[in-house]
Amino acid sequence: MEQLQITRNINQQVCQFFLTEVELEAAYRLMQRRYLDEDFANTLCNEAQNPDCRFHTGHLEEFPELTTWLCEYFDHFFDANMAHNDLLELTINHLQHASLTPAFFTELARLAPAFCEGTEKSVAHCEENCLRYHRCSNIAQADDRSKRWELLASLLTMHEHGTCSCSAKDAAPCEASRYLSGEWDIHDFFSCVTEG
Repeated sequence: MEQLQITRNINQQVCQFFLTEVELEAAYRLMQRRYLDEDFANTLCNEAQNPDCRFHTGHLEEFPELTTWLCEYFDHFFDANMAHNDLLELTINHLQHASLTPAFFTELARLAPAFCEGTEKSVAHCEENCLRYHRCSNIAQADDRSKRWELLASLLTMHEHGTCSCSAKDAAPCEASRYLSGEWDIHDFFSCVTEG
């Protein structure tokens, strides 16, 4: 296996680091994700002028699972014949349409991270590798976040089938109706679960 050698001067000492191909690939993926995060933030900043947009740059920090979702779909749509900015726009466009479906919220529930001892982890990773998984309060918090996304998916489904509170005569719009109409953005919709 080939290794990449990196030499750095640290405190007037020459230090050598060796990265395997696997470590180099992991470092590449990490940097690629950081660049994509920044690109999506810039693209959403430009989308802020769109009155139908339910997302803005701050939502990427508030909902890390949203960034994971965007990166997954960016990779899914990737085509070497398309420009990077066109891929970003295609992914954001898909986000705008997919976010109106219950399946989108179910996917966010699957992607909700757990923060364990200061490190972001996926719930599936903790299930496989953590010896104290069943007693871990970090996983309980991630499960709570996942349940909130699943509840939002349920609210959309109820609205689609006409079984929500706004289907009654002279009833106020339900939470899903406010989100779908654009009155609420993703933050408002997510927050309604804890407030309601």
